[in-house]
Amino acid sequence: MDKIKTVEDFKKFLNNNRDKLLDLAVNIKDLPPDDEWIQDDEWDKVYKNEVITNGKV
Repeated sequence: MDKIKTVEDFKKFLNNNRDKLLDLAVNIKDLPPDDEWIQDDEWDKVYKNEVITNGKV
């Protein structure tokens, strides 16, 4: 694969590898409630910033 240099390159990479990425992704619903990854409150900050505010500060 060529080196990703631009946002467009990254978008192409994501489009070309969508199925592979989805196969490797972990659905949070499949994790136990006491999982350390879920307990890390840093993810709440990421979620709030990216999903609730659409990445706007």
